[in-house]
Amino acid sequence: MTALGPFLLGAPWALAAFVALPLIWWVLRATPPAPKNVELPSLRLLDGAVPVEETPSRTPWWVWLIRTLAVLAAILGLSQPVYAPGARSGETAEQGPILIVIDNGWPAAPRWNELTNAASATLDAGDRDTAVHMLLTAPQQLNPDPAVRLSKADLGKRIGTLQPQPWGSDRADALKRLDASGLKPARIFWASDGLEDGGGTAFAADLSARAPLTVFAAPAEGPVAITGLSAETDAVTVRLARADTRGTARAFVSAQTRDGSAIASGEVVFEAGETQAAAEFEIPAAALARVARFNVTGRSGAGTVWLWDSVDRTRRAGLVDAGTAAQPLLSDMHYIRKALEPFASISSGDIETVVATSPDAIILSDVGQIPAADVEILTKWVEDGGALIRFAGPRLAAQGDELLPVGLRRSSRALGGTLAWEEPQGLAAFPESSPFFGLPIPEDVRIRQQVLATPDPELSRKTWARLSDGSPLVTADARGSGMLILFHVTAGPDWADLAYSGLFEQMLRRAITAGRGEAIEDTEGTYMPQLTLDGFGRLAGASANAAPIKATEFITTVPSEIHPPGLYQGPAGTRALNAGAGAKPELIREWPAAARLLGDAEARSLRLAGPLLGFAAALLALDLFIALFVAGRLRAFLPKRRAANLALGFAALAAVSLAVPERALAQYDYQLMPDGSYRSVSTQSRVVPLPGNGAPQKQVEAALEMRLAYVETADNALNARTRAGLIGISNILLMRTSVEPAEPHALNLETDALELYPLIYFNVPGNAAPLSDKSVQRLNAYLRSGGALLIDTRAGETAGSQTDVTSLETLLEGLDVPPLQPVPQNHVLSRSFYLINDFPGRFAGRRLWIEQAGDAAAPRGDGVSRLFIGDADWASAWAVDENGRDLYSVDGGAEQRETARRFGVNLVMYVLTGSYKDDQVHIPALLERLGEDEGNARDPRLPVRIPDGGPQ
Repeated sequence: MTALGPFLLGAPWALAAFVALPLIWWVLRATPPAPKNVELPSLRLLDGAVPVEETPSRTPWWVWLIRTLAVLAAILGLSQPVYAPGARSGETAEQGPILIVIDNGWPAAPRWNELTNAASATLDAGDRDTAVHMLLTAPQQLNPDPAVRLSKADLGKRIGTLQPQPWGSDRADALKRLDASGLKPARIFWASDGLEDGGGTAFAADLSARAPLTVFAAPAEGPVAITGLSAETDAVTVRLARADTRGTARAFVSAQTRDGSAIASGEVVFEAGETQAAAEFEIPAAALARVARFNVTGRSGAGTVWLWDSVDRTRRAGLVDAGTAAQPLLSDMHYIRKALEPFASISSGDIETVVATSPDAIILSDVGQIPAADVEILTKWVEDGGALIRFAGPRLAAQGDELLPVGLRRSSRALGGTLAWEEPQGLAAFPESSPFFGLPIPEDVRIRQQVLATPDPELSRKTWARLSDGSPLVTADARGSGMLILFHVTAGPDWADLAYSGLFEQMLRRAITAGRGEAIEDTEGTYMPQLTLDGFGRLAGASANAAPIKATEFITTVPSEIHPPGLYQGPAGTRALNAGAGAKPELIREWPAAARLLGDAEARSLRLAGPLLGFAAALLALDLFIALFVAGRLRAFLPKRRAANLALGFAALAAVSLAVPERALAQYDYQLMPDGSYRSVSTQSRVVPLPGNGAPQKQVEAALEMRLAYVETADNALNARTRAGLIGISNILLMRTSVEPAEPHALNLETDALELYPLIYFNVPGNAAPLSDKSVQRLNAYLRSGGALLIDTRAGETAGSQTDVTSLETLLEGLDVPPLQPVPQNHVLSRSFYLINDFPGRFAGRRLWIEQAGDAAAPRGDGVSRLFIGDADWASAWAVDENGRDLYSVDGGAEQRETARRFGVNLVMYVLTGSYKDDQVHIPALLERLGEDEGNARDPRLPVRIPDGGPQ
């Protein structure tokens, strides 16, 4: 190539066409031959006529300019120009071999294209026959020898095929290889990742001492690596590090499954001056168990991927529920849960249910005899790799079974007490073979009772913990691929103080790690590579070069060619070797004074042949358009007077294409897809409107918080009374139940979103006009979708009269009202929260009408009513002022007001939960059918139905 300042010409002889520019100019300026004059007598009639349109005798200047620019752009494009300021240096006059040094470790992956482009741009400078050599800093068995001379074309092709390695650079090793080659370069170009890792400052000084040095540094922007992870039951904290501490930086970390599907994402923010930050994830335990890796979104590289192995992830423990204890603090399961909750995901139930959840460990507390069917299920589960952890107690001391690590004596041993000679025992030091080895033993822990193991030659091998007198406290034995573990004391405080100490939770957690085939002892064996990462962070099968790692060396192993980052299978299950673990990236801040530093924009090469030829083609297309227009071919589509404006517009549009190459490319990045491929995505910030952005504030509030609502009528005083009533019952719900309603809303039946409210109160005003057709249609849709409507006519002041609903026929004409009935005796509405027999409001003794229960084939065959009609004026009984004081009097005084409030609570609970307490309503009838007589014990809370004429 020929260099002209920062421009390089691949075909400089094409510029010879500029010699022909005068000839081209003359041709463009030439006019067609003059027309031959023919005498036609009839043309005398046109003498003196002024022509409307005239044809110019010469080519217009702007057409000539378009054609000239097209020719110039074509000639320049054919010369294959390259803008490569990175190739311009003060040492270009030096003749001799050029050494291209490239950092190809994992820190270079995020900006790999820029590094290789900078190296390729350097190759474009100087003579075509200049000798070129290459040095890669990531250690590898088949690294190219720097002594090998390559042509610029061959080295350019090789650079194009390079990939970053998933391990770090070793610049000291690179210098040794350079020394061994004996190469004496005339110039050195270093495409650097810009990080100090591997001795960057010393490496730059050494290169500068060998030859004139030009450096293109491209450190990763934002997070450089994921350095660590910590997990709890349903939360994960991912720690990240960056090198450049200037300003704040934001990024997102995604939690993905093994197949690349994203489950959740978390934001990480680096404050100014900070190098460390963390992304927090709160994921349900069931979803968290599916997470296999975390990676920084939009950042390719092995360092920005963290593989989550079975050692670090949250454990799953299953507790066999023996029933709810009346006093939880005396329950063994209470202490087990407290010890495991921050550490493990807990499921509970019977043995079959717990096994179905595939936990790492199952815990049984003082279960003496396991049914044969459950023994078979547990045995298979343990042999497949599970850990069965059992605690002793009175039941286990009386009888045992085969799912125990050691044989037991049929009694327990009491230590201390008035009838015992022995004192309570402390714990002895844990043996080195025990998984509890290294845990501190509290001096105040005392064991007062234990079950004793039958003497056995293998007892010592099976013992993980002992008392101070040498008797076993915890024993364990392998069963198939799993483990049987027994604590010879209770999990609660009955037999020992162990449950009160922090040692208990540590022992229990370490015992759980024996589950799923993960042996506790990790001092023998090797880890075989299963899946490994490439330099861009893509997971694939282990390469042939990947070698096993000794179990004792795994924690100290640094990723390399023979031990690439990835997943390894071994004695403790699956373990991950991550490239960025513990990384502390730091920028190279001191460069040699003689080195020439190239910035990001300065070192990029830009090939201009394509844009110039495209610009020429656009101008020629514009010229063709003008020719067609002048010929009259486009006259029907465009007025001729706008030809010049249109031509200038096309010229401006074509000129914009010159600015496209670098600036437009800078607006795109590459994103890793679930299938392991990459796609180009725009990095420009854009505002994406959220769906429903124009929703009224009332709808937003109703969607965010549960609220009661009332129909807004033309009577303002009645509206205020209804609102005060709903505020009063909302306060009662908030104080007495788990329901937390917000402030009620007034509704317009024709415009508001009714489906956002579980219960709507319609306080019917006097002489109310019939509802509009639209209101009736929207109410019908609301009731069909599961909403509840309470209609109150407030006409119950006449004592002794029955509730009259005939006045509603006109008001609710068109409403899809099902057959109604008074609330029957023992209906679930009378006990959904409180046990009540009446539904009073301001007035007592009034009927409440509900939907008549249908059969199983009906749309509402479950008997849950969605329509309630009465006249007791409940809103007045519930109403309170802003200070919580009652606003209106109630006929029956405070007792009736309390019953009215209880009805309101029951109504809301019934609307929200349906008929879940319906079975309790039928308990008396079921007991009667089972032949229960009056002498049998009954729950005094259950209603007793006395037949008519029976004893009172």
